[in-house]
Amino acid sequence: MESNLRTRSVADAVEEALRERILTGREEPGGVVTEVGVAERFGVGRPTAKAAVDRLVTDGLLIRDGRRGCMVPVLSAVDLADLYDSRLLVEQFVHARLASRASVPTAATVANATLQHAAIIGDAALVVSADVDFHLALVEADGSPRLQRMHSTLMAEAHFCMARVQANQLLSADIIAAEHSEILRLIAAGDVQGVQDATAAHLNNARDKLLASRDRSANTMIRT
Repeated sequence: MESNLRTRSVADAVEEALRERILTGREEPGGVVTEVGVAERFGVGRPTAKAAVDRLVTDGLLIRDGRRGCMVPVLSAVDLADLYDSRLLVEQFVHARLASRASVPTAATVANATLQHAAIIGDAALVVSADVDFHLALVEADGSPRLQRMHSTLMAEAHFCMARVQANQLLSADIIAAEHSEILRLIAAGDVQGVQDATAAHLNNARDKLLASRDRSANTMIRT
């Protein structure tokens, strides 16, 4: 008998639940997360809570804050600009290389189809995960393990931002999917300059929406 069930450790389950709380804003930017608090919330031991928290620190979704434990990041305008500029350096380069080979990764096509479906059914969490998967798939297809590691680190932080975009409806999922489709079309057409321009427009649009939303906020925490 075959089974599609995936065995997870308790630490995996706690990490996933805590990650979801952070990405959906239930753990607010600037909020403190402690191992004791995580253990009590999920009814697990301190070692399990520590393992889950440590993984989220590694992914950039929590940062160590001395004796208080960990804190959900508060990204400044400078942080946001730096994050998206760094992504642009990697993604623009990779997309151009893929276009030079006219090589469209199947995984990226599938991820964008998932995003389009998520937009239709109104599943914001699926929109965000499919958006992340799209960008990861393109860099993975380039074949450079070093670029992939660099980009994965950036995307952990970007995931946080992308979730805020959807939570505050800063960008329509339909628009995101359409911009992804254009990037794939230009890669398939072998249009190196075109895909570089489209990639820059796509990332800069998201960055500008985040920065504008942050400027409208009455405090220093990101609501995007």
